[in-house]
Amino acid sequence: MSIRLDPRRLSALKLLAAEAGVRPGELVTSWVEERLDEARTGKKPAAATGASPAQLAELGARVDELARRLDALQAAGSREAPAAESAAPEPTPAPGRRGRPPKTTRSEAPAATAAGPRTPLHEEIAEVLRERGPLTAGEIAAAIAERGNYAAPRSSRPLDAATVNSRVSNPAYRDRFVRSEGRIGLANPGA
Repeated sequence: MSIRLDPRRLSALKLLAAEAGVRPGELVTSWVEERLDEARTGKKPAAATGASPAQLAELGARVDELARRLDALQAAGSREAPAAESAAPEPTPAPGRRGRPPKTTRSEAPAATAAGPRTPLHEEIAEVLRERGPLTAGEIAAAIAERGNYAAPRSSRPLDAATVNSRVSNPAYRDRFVRSEGRIGLANPGA
C-alpha cells in the first residue's frame, strides 16, 4: 500500500516522527492501527485517552509552528526559484513513463559540453599523460579537473580516481594504457 501526501504535510509527518524517535511509516502505521481499533471497538485507544486538553493544545501549536516554518521556507525558495525556472524548464516525463524524471536534460548540459563536442574520458586521460607523463589515478583525475575540458555525460559528480581506474581497466581501452609501480602511462607515448 502506498499513500500520497501534500509535501507540507509530509514534512510535518517527518518532523513529528523524528520527535517521537520512529520512522514516518511506523508512526503512520500506529495511527492507522489506533483508528482501526477505535472503529472496531467503539472505544478511544489508550494512547488517545491519556492525552490531556493541554497536551493536545501543545501538539496543535507545534503543528501550526511547523506549518509556519514550512511556509516561510517555501516563500524563501519561491523568491529564488523564478530565475532558475526561467533558465531551465522542468523536465516532463515521456508519455507512459513512471517514476522519477531523468537525471539531466539537454538544457542542463555542463558548460564544457556546450562549447563543442564532448571529449571522451579516455582521450582526456591520454592527453594529460602526454603532457605530464605517468601519473597515479588520483593525479590524473585532478589534472583533468584542472583542465576543465571533460564533463561526465550523465552525472554531475566530480571525476575521481575510481572512475579513471575503471576507464583505464576497461577492455576497450586497456591496450592504450600501461600500469607500472602504481602509475598509469601511455602504452604508445608517441601516438
